[in-house]
Amino acid sequence: MKLVRLTSSESPERAAADAEYFASLTFAPGSSATAVAIADLPGDGEDLVIVEGERGDREAVGAEAVFIVSQGTEVVETSDGDVVVRTNQAPSTVAADGEVVVHEDRVLAGFSVAEAKSTLRAETLVEGDVSDVTCDHLVIAPIGSDAGQPYLKQFESKAVVVRFDKTDQHIAALATNPACLILSGGRRPSEYLFDAAESRGVPVLLSNTDTENTVLALEGIFEGTRFQGERKLDRMAELLDATGLYDAQNV
Repeated sequence: MKLVRLTSSESPERAAADAEYFASLTFAPGSSATAVAIADLPGDGEDLVIVEGERGDREAVGAEAVFIVSQGTEVVETSDGDVVVRTNQAPSTVAADGEVVVHEDRVLAGFSVAEAKSTLRAETLVEGDVSDVTCDHLVIAPIGSDAGQPYLKQFESKAVVVRFDKTDQHIAALATNPACLILSGGRRPSEYLFDAAESRGVPVLLSNTDTENTVLALEGIFEGTRFQGERKLDRMAELLDATGLYDAQNV
């Protein structure tokens, strides 16, 4: 199996980072370490080629290719020649002639702690135990800690934004196993938070702006996320397995 990242005129740095990540994966030897233009994609061959692209990049990608869309609507040509515009935000897969399209998926579009830190120019207070953790949801902590846990438990993988001095809300959020805790307000929190976050291995970032502006800065982060991390690899394998493509490769 080889993984290919399509070039991107809008986000060349992100495309380059994705390609470099693909090339580092031991289960996909020979994957290109640089982003590849559509015209230069490998032709039909024995190896399965998985292509990650962006909205509008769906053209001839080879009979054994898989096109993964990170975000946005997608235009699909069905096996009988009809063209369908699909805007379904839920995970979905569609098979067309010789090609499988995996549509927008929340896990695949999730942002990493590093991307949140870069977007906010935040300070890392606690590193956390997992270096490639990703967040599917961006959640603002409720006003009260009692209501916080039931609310936050609804989101499996999340970054929780909460003010630096709300220690009770910090602890309530940590009890729901967030992927990341983002403190707003730019001031150092209680030392109790450090002990609690380190014991759970949860990364903690400190934003220099208030809660409202921190969330505003993060609003567009899902539009430019990179394909990295174990969760995204597992999710991609799950989506592809549902298409029956692996079975077809082994026939």
